[in-house]
Amino acid sequence: MSEQELLILFVGIIAICMLFITVVIVYIGIHSVKTMNRVHEFIAHLQHELSFISGKAVITLQDVSELLTQVKGETRSLSEKSLLSLHELHGLISFLHDETKSLALKASNGIAKVTIGSLVIGALSQFLKKKKE
Repeated sequence: MSEQELLILFVGIIAICMLFITVVIVYIGIHSVKTMNRVHEFIAHLQHELSFISGKAVITLQDVSELLTQVKGETRSLSEKSLLSLHELHGLISFLHDETKSLALKASNGIAKVTIGSLVIGALSQFLKKKKE
């Protein structure tokens, strides 16, 4: 084999390796784009679900707030049963606060409604703690 043939063979091997590397890079790129699209769809679905849950939480908080306002307006002196009910309500609101906070931590930081709901629940919880004392 002459030097010319050896050089052609060596350049051919390099060209085949470069072609293989290019195919691998294109394959990885295509799969990366597909994965990013799936991730984007998942995040959009998660944001939609969290917005729905947040809306439900806000409605529930409004109902609880109205109920507390009614209870406060109707009764000035609380019997033991009423006090026990308020303690249970406080526990329920604290649980709702913890769950909403947990959802906010698991979700992306862009879900402002869940954060607002968590803050409102926390404020109600603190309000009830002060009223309990």
